[in-house]
Amino acid sequence: MPDARQEQEGRAERNALSETCLAILEQMPIGVVVADVASGRVIWHNKLAQRITGWAWTPVAGASDHAAHETRQDEHDIRKYPLGRAVLDGEVVERQRSPYRRWDDRLIMLETSGSRVSTPDGRQLAVFAFQDVTAEHETQRALQEAAERIQLALDAGAIVGTWVYDALENRLTADELWARSFGLDPDRCGRGLTGEEALASVHPTDRAGLEAAFAVALARGGAYRHQYRVLHRDGVYRWVEATGRVELDETGKPVRFPGVLVDITAWKQAEEARDMLMREVDHRARNALAMVQSVVRLTEASDPARYREEVIGRVDAMARAQSSLSRSNWAGGGLEDLTRAELSSYASPQQFTLEGPKITLPAEQVQPLNMIIHELTTNAVKYGSLSDAAGKVEVSCKVGPGGEGQLTWREGSGPPVKTPERKGFGSRLMERLATQLGGSIEMDWQVTGLVATLTWRI
Repeated sequence: MPDARQEQEGRAERNALSETCLAILEQMPIGVVVADVASGRVIWHNKLAQRITGWAWTPVAGASDHAAHETRQDEHDIRKYPLGRAVLDGEVVERQRSPYRRWDDRLIMLETSGSRVSTPDGRQLAVFAFQDVTAEHETQRALQEAAERIQLALDAGAIVGTWVYDALENRLTADELWARSFGLDPDRCGRGLTGEEALASVHPTDRAGLEAAFAVALARGGAYRHQYRVLHRDGVYRWVEATGRVELDETGKPVRFPGVLVDITAWKQAEEARDMLMREVDHRARNALAMVQSVVRLTEASDPARYREEVIGRVDAMARAQSSLSRSNWAGGGLEDLTRAELSSYASPQQFTLEGPKITLPAEQVQPLNMIIHELTTNAVKYGSLSDAAGKVEVSCKVGPGGEGQLTWREGSGPPVKTPERKGFGSRLMERLATQLGGSIEMDWQVTGLVATLTWRI
């Protein structure tokens, strides 16, 4: 049996060994916690363990114990957490990932391992090691989300294909989706395409720009993005956006250039439609402003009250035309709707009738036709049939065999009419607008009422 001196020397050796082990654990790039199984108390931890979690370590069985708890909620359910299970149940935990709420309320991801060990004197300890893997976890999650988005795009048919350009071999390989999109042999795409084969489907107008953008990306490295048109297997050119990244070696030379093609035809069409609409709105706004300026400048101004009334009436008519165009998204308007709206502003429904087929006017004809109808209406209210409660207006329209439109305005049951001695602004305006429409307007001042005939090219 060993004597007292030998036992003392053994204890000294074990203490020296324990101090050496603890010094080693203190220098390790992971957090380490040691707990006593019998008492549930944390008896040692290295500095990194506290830096990672931010908490002072307390007994596993304690109500405020954060050694065993990755969150501050539900703190009594100790077995939910790795150290608690290692201490209480002896479970061996291997590289288990779980969220941990730091003292500063920041949520991090820990990868933990833990198990029980026995000391030479038979004492049971639980050793718990962990590291902060938040950055890796977020990267993996981002990659998974990116993969899910790519799969959704694939399922939706948005991705045309993927490619990898090997700069060292000067070879471009593409996947089966690329091959199917452009009617190419999948095996040939997998083995590698020549530059001419890869560019064969590119719209001739876009080829030079694509080659230049590709060359700039290879020379510069990093992100690449370019839009161009390609001939799809259905024989139709479609817009695509190529996105990729050039990988450089340590000397700055391009090595690898992976990328993806995404069909953006629908987006391009929407963009073109928006631009066209904006140009159309700008054009019509300029025309409307010019018309307002003409109305203000040429309306007879000798009588201020009458001048104000006529200017406001004409501007209101233009505003009604603009509102009609806005409701149809500038797609045009119905002649009957315009005529009914203008007459209803001045006469009762019993005083006018509308006859003829429904004629849809292109957008550029809505404003001038509405102004012509407005001038005819206000003239009838001031001097013609609508100046009498019993007066009537009959409006009929038709489309000739050559596609020309004809509108006939016939007044009756009003006061006798005579031909004006001179043409006023309204008459000159209608003639100008009829010419703008590619037609003409004839005014027949009959005693029973005005008969006006407008012809124009629809």
